[in-house]
This record gives sequence, structure tokens and C-alpha cells, in this order.
Amino acid sequence: MVLTFVLVTVVLGWINGIYVLAGSGLLIGLVFLAVTKMKKGGVDEREKSVREQATKIAYSIFAPTIGIGSFLLLLFSSGSLSTVKERFYYLQSLGVIFAYLTLFLIVLYLIAYYFLNKKYGGEDEK
Repeated sequence: MVLTFVLVTVVLGWINGIYVLAGSGLLIGLVFLAVTKMKKGGVDEREKSVREQATKIAYSIFAPTIGIGSFLLLLFSSGSLSTVKERFYYLQSLGVIFAYLTLFLIVLYLIAYYFLNKKYGGEDEK
């Protein structure tokens, strides 16, 4: 699934003339492919633990980053700051998209937590 996303990103970047995006996607795809091909055999407990830690770290960095980014973009786009004289509607659109992405990540996390907690015998609150 990751490679499919990267491939689509590279193709769309190339078609739209955003060659930095296409090149970055290609580089990330090659690194991902190299890392996954290095692993031989099944998934052991150490590999599972490393994946879980990587997921936690990625979420704990990504969610606040796009959340703070959306706040700053919406703040600068509003024209309410004395240093900003005009409104930047493209920043507002980007800020709204980031805000929706942040909310989506939070909801996705809560749903995953609920089902995993239930699956692995979490306490039921009544």
C-alpha cells in the first residue's frame, strides 16, 4: 500500500510538473523498498516492537505538527494580526485542510484505540 501511494505521488508529481515532489517520492520509494527487502524471514517480537514504536513516534510528531501548522496558517490568513495587512485565502484553504487532517488523525486514533482495547481485553466502563 505504501509503494502504491508513493508511485501515484511520483506519477502525479511528474504529470503536474512538480519534479521535486516526483523525485522525493521516487527516493523515498527506493529507500522503503530497500529496507523491506533487507528483512528475511517472518516477523519476530523485536520487529513487531520496533514497528509499534516507530508508529507511536510518527503519530506523536505528525499530528501536533499539522495541528500547529493549521493554527498558524489560519491565524496568518485571517488578517487579524497587525503585521499582516491583507488576507491570504490560499493559506486559509491550506489551514482548513490541515485542520481536517488533524481531526481525522485524532478520530482514527480513537477508533483504533477503542477496538484494540476491546480486542485485547481492556476494561469495560459502565
